[in-house]
Amino acid sequence: MKPDYTQDRSQRLQRYSVALSAFCFGGALSLSHAQESEEEVFTLSPFEVTADSDQGYRATSTLAGSRLNTSLKDTGAAISVLTAEFIEDIGATSMKDVILYSNNSVPDYGDAAPNFNGNPMIGNEEWQLRIRGLPASYARNYFDWETSSDFYNVERVDQSRGPNSILFGFGSAGGIVNTTTKSASFGDLKDEVSFSVGSWDRLRGTVDLNRVLVEDVFAIRLNAMTEDSEGWRNFESYEADRLHLAARWKPSEKSMLKAEFETGKVEDNVARPWLVIDQAWAWREAGRPTYDGAQWDWPVSDSIRQTWSEHLVYVENSGELMNWQSMPFTYLANQSWGHLEMTEENLQLFPFETNPGGPGAQRFTDYDTYTVNYELQASDDLYLDLSYNHQNSEFLGYDPNGGNLSRYGYMGDATNIWGDASNWLPTWDANPYAGQLYIENNWTRRTNTTDIDNLRATAAYSFETGEFANHRFAVMAQRSWREYLNREDAEVFEGAPFAVDWDEASGYAEFDSNRVFRRYYFEEGNSRDIRASSWQTPIVGMVDPVSGASLTSGWAPNQEINNSDQTQDTLLAALQSYFFEGDLVTTFGFRSDSLDYTSFGSTRDSGGRYILDTANVTKESFSADTSTIGAVYHLTDKVSIYANKSNTRQLPSVNQRIIGGGLPPMPEGSGTDIGLKFDLMEGKLYANFNYYETDYENTSEWGNIQADVTNRNNTFLRAFFNSDLITAAERDARILDANAYLEDRFSKGWELEVIANPTDNWRVSFNFSKTDVVKDNIMSEVDAWAAENTAYWLEVAGADYNFGGGDWDTLGNHIGWMMDGIDEATSFNGQPARGERGYGTSLYTNYKFSEGGLKGLYVGGGARYQDTNVIGMVGGELIEGENLFLTDFSAGYEFTRDLFGKPTDIEIQLNVSNLLDEDQHQVYTVAWWDSSRPERVGLQEPRKVMLTTRFSF
Repeated sequence: MKPDYTQDRSQRLQRYSVALSAFCFGGALSLSHAQESEEEVFTLSPFEVTADSDQGYRATSTLAGSRLNTSLKDTGAAISVLTAEFIEDIGATSMKDVILYSNNSVPDYGDAAPNFNGNPMIGNEEWQLRIRGLPASYARNYFDWETSSDFYNVERVDQSRGPNSILFGFGSAGGIVNTTTKSASFGDLKDEVSFSVGSWDRLRGTVDLNRVLVEDVFAIRLNAMTEDSEGWRNFESYEADRLHLAARWKPSEKSMLKAEFETGKVEDNVARPWLVIDQAWAWREAGRPTYDGAQWDWPVSDSIRQTWSEHLVYVENSGELMNWQSMPFTYLANQSWGHLEMTEENLQLFPFETNPGGPGAQRFTDYDTYTVNYELQASDDLYLDLSYNHQNSEFLGYDPNGGNLSRYGYMGDATNIWGDASNWLPTWDANPYAGQLYIENNWTRRTNTTDIDNLRATAAYSFETGEFANHRFAVMAQRSWREYLNREDAEVFEGAPFAVDWDEASGYAEFDSNRVFRRYYFEEGNSRDIRASSWQTPIVGMVDPVSGASLTSGWAPNQEINNSDQTQDTLLAALQSYFFEGDLVTTFGFRSDSLDYTSFGSTRDSGGRYILDTANVTKESFSADTSTIGAVYHLTDKVSIYANKSNTRQLPSVNQRIIGGGLPPMPEGSGTDIGLKFDLMEGKLYANFNYYETDYENTSEWGNIQADVTNRNNTFLRAFFNSDLITAAERDARILDANAYLEDRFSKGWELEVIANPTDNWRVSFNFSKTDVVKDNIMSEVDAWAAENTAYWLEVAGADYNFGGGDWDTLGNHIGWMMDGIDEATSFNGQPARGERGYGTSLYTNYKFSEGGLKGLYVGGGARYQDTNVIGMVGGELIEGENLFLTDFSAGYEFTRDLFGKPTDIEIQLNVSNLLDEDQHQVYTVAWWDSSRPERVGLQEPRKVMLTTRFSF
């Protein structure tokens, strides 16, 4: 709990001391054991897979199938591995670089959601992804990972597709991606230093140093990186400094103590993938008309609106605060959002490199993590492992996504382009900006604090049942402590200056009229000038032009604060058996998870701000049993058939509430895989071909339930009560707080992967997938509720009941608009899911010349293809977007020189992504009123070049 928003570390320190005491005790046991049997050898750990066994692009073993070191040939699951050599060849430095080279994976921009806002890529420290069309999770060294990462200290990436109860009990049905960090080695590793330069002023450096301080006893390893880069769009940037230390101590012949620590600081500015939402195109086409007064003084127009309530705006150009209530501005009254049409004329006004978020859209991440791991070979057949992992992450992000008085329907965010249609300023002086375009927004600030601690004990025991079979049995017990604080603030004027007696909500600090709106009139065609006015200019002591009061800007939560403590206990048992001299390999796993969830509710202070309510404590308990069964049968030495069936449960979003049920139920995923494995060319070619099905039930989605359903319902009921049509009891009985709805997803498809090292100097990686994702039972609880309540509203008040906003503001019209939203969402029942792409494939190859005049030279390249994406259903017609085809190139040269009196291997490598400079932009959504008009358009990053020089010595 963090009632004062500070970290209470006493409990965590207590946990650390308990864990460290356990490690010290284990170390003492190992030392005494060494005195008894110094001659015995510590054999290969069943809990560890290192990159030493990887060959080129092919990995031979994994922990992802059973938590025990197992050959990929013997693993009855769909698992792919990206080796260190592959990662280096494609020039990858982050998850973003490898997602489309991973089998059946796509980045998650939020394009699968009905209210696509790009928040998954803006509000998270790590790139989000989907596997098999379903949400996927991240892990590091098989601990859940929820913060930023970089490949400077990563030696391999394991991707497990589909549910897997052995890896996780509470987790996403799409799968999990695990990164394995570099560890200290007793071997003769070369030190490495690298420098990279690239497009858009990219500068990057890494260091990798391994030292054996006591031969075969103690080693340490240092990895560090720094990067300072710009992006291809204005104001985009990435600055990072990270440090990773690893140590390995062998206190006895049968024990090992490993530890690692990482700390990092990241500052970046990430632009949403689209260019701008054009709220002024109809006005421009009409010749940019301007008017002299409030709406009742100018002709009715579908492209001009006014704000009805106080709308205090700070205009950066003049440095003045003014109340723009009733002053005309552009708005597509009947057409909602629409993306800028990508015509040559429009791109002269808004060039591709425009980033309307501007320099203020900054994000700051500070994190640290450490893991201590103790292993003991208690006997020839029994291995014990005790691990402790800690993660802390502090994320602060500024996002100009607050729209222009969204409660009145003027939807949008900082990507919106508006036009000033007023001949006068609110002071009734001549408006010098009349006819000009501008960006106006209210800033959002996100604060996410995460503390995670894991204590895990694992045992593995090997035994035989006569000559019939060999077995490995593993048990694991784990306790996890997690503390979360997630807070989203809007920039506001202190003291809720526009509160009025007749509207209780106006006293809320985040009420639209109390928010700080910032406006900037930009120079058209100047991409550097097309930007939001930054929050970094504080408003201090400015005068309210209406009341004369002194105003100061601040921050207030715009929704309830999420503050929770979670304690999870896990028990896992897994049995891996080898029958018929290894021809048949089976894996059985059973896992039981229980989680206690505690959080504070939210209340309001005297200033109308949300604060944590320490007297309102919510406690929930979740538990689930999950299982896995898999088998591999080796038909021959070269061909195997395998199958598995597994399930998983996922924790519900504790920020979401559904109609009639409060907190959503736990989603449940279950999946089946069946396939063939091929090990050909004497181990030089590995292939996996499989068919899969995954059910994902009771998932929850935000949608527009809060605005379209909850707010409308509550507004109706309050109005009916004020009109004496219902009693207070009737009103209160039907009030809603829902902000999400339920749905199911079903995913099925085919996957093919081929990894080959045809010769010692030739590498090939290829994958292909065919995926069908169908949604069903969408909003079934909302649909049932709407049928009952629309009948009730009409019975109480009648379709002509007017809420006072004009002829259009009738109950019948509002019901129609609400049902339009519900019908649009439910139109996907039985249809392909939004955002999904049917086919995906990638190919990468690299060839190195090992003799002759070209010795040391290598060339490579690849291609990534994604099928057209599903956009929506318009008039019963399935609308699809564009496919994606990108090509990449690499080349390099390796040679040896004496540097500082020491032989040094030098490698110069060139990587070019999007080699052909493909500029086919992606359409993510289309306007509901015209399916030919894009609503969200994802811009394609141009050709990017990176040159890296590595020194190994």
